[in-house]
Amino acid sequence: MQIQVINSSWTVDSPDLIGFVIAGLRQTPDGLPIIYAEAYAVDGLLGILEVRAARGECEILVMDCSRDQVQAVLEWNSCDDEGEFEDLVIHLVRKA
Repeated sequence: MQIQVINSSWTVDSPDLIGFVIAGLRQTPDGLPIIYAEAYAVDGLLGILEVRAARGECEILVMDCSRDQVQAVLEWNSCDDEGEFEDLVIHLVRKA
C-alpha cells in the first residue's frame, strides 16, 4: 500500500496537484474513486477504504481528512502485514 498525504492549501507554480490526481483516477461503475472523509468517523473511513479496496479499486482519493483520520490510515497501512492491499494507492487530502 502506498499512501500520499497532500495538504489542501499546498500551492506551487506547477499545475494543481489534486487536479492532477483526479485526472489520473480510473472511472469505476460507481464513478470516480473519491471519498469525502468528513462524512465518516475514523473507523468508518477505514471501513469504507477496506470495502473499496476489496471491490478492486486500486487508487483512491480521500478529500478533507482530519489529522486523526490521516493517522488512522497510516496506522492501518502498517498493520497490512499480509500484503493484502499491496497494489493500493491512497491519496489523503488534509483539511485546510
